[in-house]
Amino acid sequence: MINTRRKIIEATDLGIGYSGAGKKITIMQNLNLSARTGELVALIGRNGSGKSTLLRTLVSLQPPLSGSILIDQKPAQSRGNPDVPRMVSFTSTEPLSVHNLRVREAVALGRFPYTNWIGSLSAEDERVVSEALDETDLLQLSERNIDNISDGERQRVLIARSLAQDTDLMVMDEPTAFLDLPSRFSIVSLLRKLTREKDKCVIYSTHDLDTALGEADAIWLMTDAGIEQGAPEDHILTGGLAKAFESPMLSFSQTTGSFSFMRPGIGDIALEADGIYKILTEKALRRCGYKLNPEAKTKIIVNSGNGISEWQLLSGSESRRYRTIYELVCHLPDEADR
Repeated sequence: MINTRRKIIEATDLGIGYSGAGKKITIMQNLNLSARTGELVALIGRNGSGKSTLLRTLVSLQPPLSGSILIDQKPAQSRGNPDVPRMVSFTSTEPLSVHNLRVREAVALGRFPYTNWIGSLSAEDERVVSEALDETDLLQLSERNIDNISDGERQRVLIARSLAQDTDLMVMDEPTAFLDLPSRFSIVSLLRKLTREKDKCVIYSTHDLDTALGEADAIWLMTDAGIEQGAPEDHILTGGLAKAFESPMLSFSQTTGSFSFMRPGIGDIALEADGIYKILTEKALRRCGYKLNPEAKTKIIVNSGNGISEWQLLSGSESRRYRTIYELVCHLPDEADR
């Protein structure tokens, strides 16, 4: 793994928002942010907090209201800067809009900063395109029409196009939006691979908190007060993550680093189980609103072994047995110990 870890982007006293018709709408100001090569940075925050505006400002698609942005120690001052496409690539959250192109041709669009005025590809351009297809596991699809591949494969095409642009900084707005769980993990795994094997810096926005907390090297957490940056674990320890998404309906666990719904309590219940059976049965009981209490009169005993599992429910003088957790929760007493 390459480990130069140089600072690839730095924003100082940055103000983001919109201006026009003599008016200025400020979303955030006095932002000081940085990221290094070899890092996967996840930008997270509530809907409407300004994630897309920040990313578009960082890549010079819209001007900052104040402050400065350096990419690889060079100013990225405006969208007209001809050096910007060679310093940073950008993938928006909008669906791939090109049609009737082969996958290879769509990826080759990333070479636009390097081609001549008629857009012809050199042998070097073709080599870079093939390498980008290989890195994103798209070689076997390279001759297929872009309209005939899955949404997850289309996202890979967008990443390959950015990779073909050959920039050390890759910025992506919601690259995992609208994808199923395996596809989301596949895309984030690919982004992490690029940071490790290609020494890229990838900054991406996401609403997938679980994946971001598990895979990102750094989190940029958008709050009402600004943006907090640090390792995922830093945000958990400081309570910043819980505060950013606080709601009467949600509870955040520092131990697991995850959110769960707040549910009205039904009562106490005792559980006697081991290993994975204990973990999953406890999860189901908490979801149903029960609080675990070893002294409770209503008790569940889980017997497992030889590939056979059984849940025994003891309530007063009654004893009932079930073969699945679903059967158990369907027949739990309406009233547990209060």
